[in-house]
Amino acid sequence: MSDENSYVGKNITIHFDGQKCIHSRNCVLNEPNVFLANVDGDWIQPDNASVHALIALAHHCPSGAITYSGVPEEELEAPPQVNKIHIRENGPLAIEADMQFPDAKAGTRATLCRCGASKNKPFCDGTHAKIGFKS
Repeated sequence: MSDENSYVGKNITIHFDGQKCIHSRNCVLNEPNVFLANVDGDWIQPDNASVHALIALAHHCPSGAITYSGVPEEELEAPPQVNKIHIRENGPLAIEADMQFPDAKAGTRATLCRCGASKNKPFCDGTHAKIGFKS
């Protein structure tokens, strides 16, 4: 049950899962020539940055909404050696681990609802900001 879109470049394909995205704007702020804000149509342009820059950006996407394929196996993201959980101030739990979820694509990064109000549980959908969640 994913809202995933794929954007094919010459050397890498970027996948974006809108149901996992918490809109941290990491992608738009770090690669504005690739992740085009406020445009109609294809807003992800993989050929506007190096493959290594896009891989690094995907590895820093806190929600795991940005992933990639079409690169040699040694370039694929491996699960971390140690599981990590970060509490985002007034927001979700950011987790880095080898994870499996029912009805969702497996991954190594996710942001899980902490406020209880997400309509996309177990994932955060940003509702914490709308309801003024503080913790």
